[in-house]
Amino acid sequence: MNLSQKNDFTYERKDVNITASKQCHVTSHLPQKNIFGDHKLIKQRKKYSNSNVIMQETSQYHVQHLSTFIMDKSESIATVDDAIKKLKLLDSKDKIWTQEMLLQVTDKSIKLLDSETKEELEIFPLATVHHCQTLLNQTRYPSILLLVCQDSEQHKPDIHFFYCDEVEAEMVHADIDSALGDNTCGKKMRPQTLKMNQEKMKHHRESIIPASEPRSPGPGVKGRVAATDMKGQILNCALDDIEIFVARLHKVAEAFAQLNQRNRSKKNKKRGPAEGMLTLRAKPPSEGEFIDCLQKLKLSFNLLAKLKKHIQNPSAAELVHFLFGPLELILQSCGSPELPRVVISPHLSRDAVDFLRGHLTPKEMTIFELLGDCWTRPRADWPKDQCAPLYVPKFRNGWEPPVELFRSSPWETESAGAPKKGTSCVYFLAGHVFFFRSFSTSPASRKYAKIRYHFVARNANELSVLQDEVLEVLEDDKQWWKLRNRSGQAGYVPYNILDVVKLEDPHAFIDPPYSPGAPYSHSQQMDKVNDELLMLITGNKIQQPARNFKVVRQSAVPLTFDSNLAEVTNWLNAKGFSKPTVERLGILTGAQLFSLNKDNLKAVCGDEGSRVYSQITVQKSQLEKSRGDSELQEILIKQQEKIAST
Repeated sequence: MNLSQKNDFTYERKDVNITASKQCHVTSHLPQKNIFGDHKLIKQRKKYSNSNVIMQETSQYHVQHLSTFIMDKSESIATVDDAIKKLKLLDSKDKIWTQEMLLQVTDKSIKLLDSETKEELEIFPLATVHHCQTLLNQTRYPSILLLVCQDSEQHKPDIHFFYCDEVEAEMVHADIDSALGDNTCGKKMRPQTLKMNQEKMKHHRESIIPASEPRSPGPGVKGRVAATDMKGQILNCALDDIEIFVARLHKVAEAFAQLNQRNRSKKNKKRGPAEGMLTLRAKPPSEGEFIDCLQKLKLSFNLLAKLKKHIQNPSAAELVHFLFGPLELILQSCGSPELPRVVISPHLSRDAVDFLRGHLTPKEMTIFELLGDCWTRPRADWPKDQCAPLYVPKFRNGWEPPVELFRSSPWETESAGAPKKGTSCVYFLAGHVFFFRSFSTSPASRKYAKIRYHFVARNANELSVLQDEVLEVLEDDKQWWKLRNRSGQAGYVPYNILDVVKLEDPHAFIDPPYSPGAPYSHSQQMDKVNDELLMLITGNKIQQPARNFKVVRQSAVPLTFDSNLAEVTNWLNAKGFSKPTVERLGILTGAQLFSLNKDNLKAVCGDEGSRVYSQITVQKSQLEKSRGDSELQEILIKQQEKIAST
């Protein structure tokens, strides 16, 4: 997933009322269900005990990392008070995204661990901890621990903020202060402090009671829907989960930006202070989590269409505009529309599709069309043998709506058409449904590689890959192999971090390999011209019959994988494309534009899509040639240096 670019989109929900047809306000409650029994109580106590524990001279506390600032006057942070002011400012703008972790204190250091894997993220020797204090009831996080750390290689100290969500910040503060005092003055105060903390933790663990049962959102609560029926409650839960996912994407983007900033200022590749925490925060959601959010977006569109007559302040149409913000952010995070395009479940009802087409802005309509048939075709237009199975969402709050409610919904019951032969295929894998257009090349004739280790691309020619990811091999005759991932993105990866795998190996693939779009028709004259141009570009020397077409002089305006929205727009204008095409494609980055195939472009731009595809292919060829020339130049320089040294 491409999450290296920070997105400025802020998802903001307003108070929403769903009223009865007589405009009288009605609030319903979820059925009371005892899902927190004795086993829940035991589980809560066990979790607390595993996270918060004191054993001999090692104490461990469950915390949530809020933010880390560098004490830098150029960033208006010259003192600890300045850092606190910035934290409050971020909190007031909903710009703080928490990251769960464990904080360990020993007689020699403070360690931060991944709460799930227990992997060590950071280690701060006590000599590098220069200040510790608490911040109580000044933000939405009532109990905050603050640490100022600086080692001998750091020019400026880091200020770390942690929310102590399961123990009091004063307890952790007292523990760290006693460890620092013993370390610098040779005192033995910490054993007594640990004994007191152990008693407090024991008392707190025994006082843990079952969490209150989930209640339906009431009227007037920000970000909640006051509902007349169960569908309104489902919409509430879906919107909540979407909001949480968007916040996580923001957290990842922010961490990537901070990591990049620190890496640019480093002189060596050694992991620096705070980079372990940032690396954990920068870990993108899994593909399954992206799909879950996309499914809940589709479910929300269905529910908004169903409840449109009963929603006000804002209206259902306004909520649709709000939801296209997260949808656009997900597209930008994925780097291409390929992942959203395969999310077939749940289908959209005909009412939902008509409702969207009647209210979307031109920009939103472009995004909607890019998502393809899985979004733009209502269930009634799908062949019966290609319809997705029943979709029942799983919500983060644990509430499980009645399955029958979904089984009888129009997006699950609208009649389907007759089967169509040879047009598409549906994969059911790992609980998710993937839709792919048919393709002419046999997968068995292709070559695939499985990645051994994570690799982060350092320029537009390289491709970021994850451990155990399976990709198609495009070139394998150099030390850098050209691979293509399941989203259609291609780039170079070091050959020594991958293994060649066979397609028939059932354990080699977590996800279906990328499949190009369906073969396009060659019946139109313009398509033939473009095909000839593509053959020339790709080095095919077969002579074709002469065609009468105008050769357009290439513009000097560049387009690369790193191009931003403005640069893409300038490139499209320089190529002489029509205003509608420029407006529809100008919302994409260079990488996103390069990821689109011919069918995508024709769906969005009509007949002009073929010419856009040709120009993009020309640009790709030029970029690859430029890369090859650069490699050759590097080889020649190294050879000259070798000769000069002998």
